[in-house]
Amino acid sequence: MKISVVTAVYNRSHCIAAAIKSVQQQSYTNIEHVIVDGASTDGTLEILRGCLNKDSILISEPDNGIYDALNKGFLRASGDVIGILHSDDSFYDDKVIERVMKVFRDYNIDYVYGDIDMINGDDKVVRHWRAGHLDNGFIKSMQIPHPSLFISRSLLMKLHPPFDSSYKISADLKQQLTFANKLRSKGFYLPYSLVKMRVGGTSTSNFRAYLDGWIESRRAWNEVHGNGGFLYVIRKVLSKISGIRT
Repeated sequence: MKISVVTAVYNRSHCIAAAIKSVQQQSYTNIEHVIVDGASTDGTLEILRGCLNKDSILISEPDNGIYDALNKGFLRASGDVIGILHSDDSFYDDKVIERVMKVFRDYNIDYVYGDIDMINGDDKVVRHWRAGHLDNGFIKSMQIPHPSLFISRSLLMKLHPPFDSSYKISADLKQQLTFANKLRSKGFYLPYSLVKMRVGGTSTSNFRAYLDGWIESRRAWNEVHGNGGFLYVIRKVLSKISGIRT
């Protein structure tokens, strides 16, 4: 089985090489890495051209934000399984893809997800995001940490488009509500960290980013379910405060 890892990048010359290396060091060998560069101007493109291998696909052109870039990557990907690695993140170790693909081979499932370690600029873990099992496969008060999510091609074909690019922060949540709650797809939880995610991105940079994320979360729930978005956001915030997600 082949897996495609999609990376969207724009002006990340200081970290993109490490992300590429994280993919290339995986013990699983049948990996296609699709990199979507938003026409970087800081030397990122030159670094990419210097470190990509024969199993890499590079797209470099202006885009309309990260979800537009990810859509380009997902639609270009040819793997049986598709996942994301952000440009400033890395896989937890070199066995991550091997573990994920074993689950897809052994079980009849649509998606696999796990935990993530959120790290700061000194590479110290500031939070371990334990995703946990969904309640009967249904998202009620949380969401899957999307950097640890891998979906099958058959599931991807049901998502049109993969991400709603009218969102700035929560298109990943809308995607998850669609496949978990609406389509009732079958998932598998791996109870350990799959990705080291650097804090300070669009959704975690400051309180305003959290507020915008909650507003978009309400919108995503309502667009999938018709109503109830405000209650979902309350449950989501309370679960975080209470330590259900540590």
